[in-house]
Amino acid sequence: MKARKAKEYIFNDLLSMETYCKGHYSDYYPKSDFSCNVTQLSKGELVTSSICAPINDAHLEIFKSNQTILYEEEANQNSVAFCWISNQGEHLQSNTIISGHKMVDLSIAGFNRLNKTGGNIWDIVGANTMLCCMSLKWEKMKEKIHKMNAYNAFAKLEECIGIDSNSSASIQLKNLFERHFTKGLVKSDAFYDLAIATLEEPCDQEVNLTERSDKTDLIEDLVKFLYEDSKGMPPLTIGEITKYLNTEKESLSIACRTNFNMPILDLIKSIRLEQVKKSYLNPHVPKGLKHFTKQQNALYYGFKNWTKFEKSYFATFQESPDETIEKSSRDSVLITDLMRRQR
Repeated sequence: MKARKAKEYIFNDLLSMETYCKGHYSDYYPKSDFSCNVTQLSKGELVTSSICAPINDAHLEIFKSNQTILYEEEANQNSVAFCWISNQGEHLQSNTIISGHKMVDLSIAGFNRLNKTGGNIWDIVGANTMLCCMSLKWEKMKEKIHKMNAYNAFAKLEECIGIDSNSSASIQLKNLFERHFTKGLVKSDAFYDLAIATLEEPCDQEVNLTERSDKTDLIEDLVKFLYEDSKGMPPLTIGEITKYLNTEKESLSIACRTNFNMPILDLIKSIRLEQVKKSYLNPHVPKGLKHFTKQQNALYYGFKNWTKFEKSYFATFQESPDETIEKSSRDSVLITDLMRRQR
């Protein structure tokens, strides 16, 4: 059996990225109703890339963006994710946060999906950070956990968000991942075994482990609320947000600055600017109609002053609404096959 081809997808808008994420997920979990939202948080022209390397029963991906982005998706009980940063031999400071776990060189995080049915998962991927993501099928992993009597691993999957681990299993897991992207493996069993061993095995140094807390729940609820906020309404006030989330203004402000490095109103503005941009990129709407309704679309997402909106839009995306609409009629995704050495 030969390894399937790896493909690199290069995006210059996040609507295309969302579309491909949904497609990739449905390939591995066809019965799932998967949805996601991606927002550019930093300012500048966007270029993101995703390298997907197919293998049975595992979704393996390397993601990189030149801008800081916020990624949100519905939680599910089909998959368990393990994510880490590849520093390529450099010791780098990163502002990447996976589901509430601040990522450093030793971090592995993202596996807190199982007790979040009906909730959501959120990640912040720092600009120019190479993020390695492995998604494993929960039913297969659960079966292996029981066979291995790995009940410490099961407990961590239920209670934890991420760990900083220098265990031999975590090192082997990352090396195996890298080997798959350079040579192409054909079986996924070793990924499951090493993922479970990573959760079971003690580390040589004190482990930094992030457990679920009221603070992580608050940010999850905030992100979900902002994406589900009623469109076409005036921008939310801090008071309205804190009332809905049943929290104090100071607690919300601290949590937002700690995780997003911006005030709550700036986060709302970033999300709504991205929503307007995606409306301009909608492939199902004729270009002429997009030009005709561009101001109404901005108003629909809470931007009352068109002149101020245009300035904010250009400052964020380095292009005008008209330029976005013109680009929307062109193919914005570059897809290339990657050559890998065979085993």
